[in-house]
Amino acid sequence: MRQHSQRRARPRHAAVGALALGSIGTVLSATALAPAQADSAATPPSSPTISLRNPHLHYGEWLVVQGRLPRTEAGQRMSLQYARRGRGWRAVKATTVARDGSYRASASLHASGTVRMVRTASAVAAAVRSASETRRVAVAAELVVARRSRATQVGHAIRVAGTVLPRGGGRHVVVETGARGHWRAVARARTQANGHFSARVEARRLGTIALRVRFVADRKNAESHAVAGSLKVGRPFRPSLASWYGDYGGPLACGGSLGAGQLGVANKSLPCGTQVTIRYRGREVTVPVIDRGPYVGGREWDLTGATAQALGFDGVGTVYVDR
Repeated sequence: MRQHSQRRARPRHAAVGALALGSIGTVLSATALAPAQADSAATPPSSPTISLRNPHLHYGEWLVVQGRLPRTEAGQRMSLQYARRGRGWRAVKATTVARDGSYRASASLHASGTVRMVRTASAVAAAVRSASETRRVAVAAELVVARRSRATQVGHAIRVAGTVLPRGGGRHVVVETGARGHWRAVARARTQANGHFSARVEARRLGTIALRVRFVADRKNAESHAVAGSLKVGRPFRPSLASWYGDYGGPLACGGSLGAGQLGVANKSLPCGTQVTIRYRGREVTVPVIDRGPYVGGREWDLTGATAQALGFDGVGTVYVDR
């Protein structure tokens, strides 16, 4: 009877041991899983990042935006959003996160403003910041101005006109003259509602002067400028009595002898070689003083035969000169 009792006791001891081992295994398994679950909970998804290839753009130039998210968010839809000063956000471009977690979007902008990248739909959007930081973008206005040479006289004025894009009224432009890289404001104007402007520029000194138009930065666009050609300023023309002569082969007071095809003019007082511009019935020539005279009546100029022919001048008459 004692032996039989011992046989029954052994199975109960083994069962208790097996139960103990199972409990230990359960504890070990729970302990092994706990760090992994803790790490997963301690690493929340990242917010979108944003970087701009060029934050200073010309009118209509494409803005390129780049950013990154964890690789686990590959396929996530992203939206490039843009807001002008004083206005709300609007989506301008959609893109998708690549396998490596990067994304890229581009858009053509016509006014300065602020941009950001935003998750458009995400299960983690409630747990983390869905939008990236914002970045400021400066977009210069575009000036449409004719680039050409203009001519006028001292004391007279010309008009410099053009258009500012984007169009709008009350925008400020300045016309500047320049020499050796230094620019000086000579006229100002404001745009009409259609973006057009016209500025009156008065010629105050002789010579050829470079012209440009500068748009003054405002809330909508950054500063810009455009070359507007040049301005050639000459002396005022006055009426004067002239005749012509053709004593070919004869000596000249300024040296040499008169040739049949020689352009020039005779005058009593101007230094030899002085350039004189003469107008007659729509024609114009610039010739040097090569001789003295005329000494007849109230005539002030004697034109060589070639000069008279270039002007279509014959006999005695009134010409217009800048001297």
